[in-house]
Amino acid sequence: MSQQTAAANINGSSVVLLVSDLIIASDFYRNLGFTYEEIGGPHVKHVHVSRGSLTFILHPALNKESVRPLSALEGGLYFDVFAYTDAVDLLADDCRVKGVEIVNGPNYSEHWSEFTIKDADGYRIAFGGGVSKKLD
Repeated sequence: MSQQTAAANINGSSVVLLVSDLIIASDFYRNLGFTYEEIGGPHVKHVHVSRGSLTFILHPALNKESVRPLSALEGGLYFDVFAYTDAVDLLADDCRVKGVEIVNGPNYSEHWSEFTIKDADGYRIAFGGGVSKKLD
């Protein structure tokens, strides 16, 4: 007789982004519809910005030179964070309207659609998944 063990579900994750200016970084994400939450009590050391199940923990760098997105390093991927959405087209349109720099795409297909933005510190955030309407 075998024993079954209960498994814990993992419901999301948070990504830490080391930022050069906490106000500029949090304003960038709030402009994109992320909620803002200060964390750490009276001496806030970082903030959470969230949209859906995506949360970024924005942590201020002691030295601005320490902010080095992996996507900018030789051998790094074209993104620092990859997030999934069911409406790539709507999100890309929203980014365009709000003046966010799109560095790749948007590329649409019936199987997979994707685009990548660059934030205030140079982090590249890729969004991929489906689209909200039928493609021609």
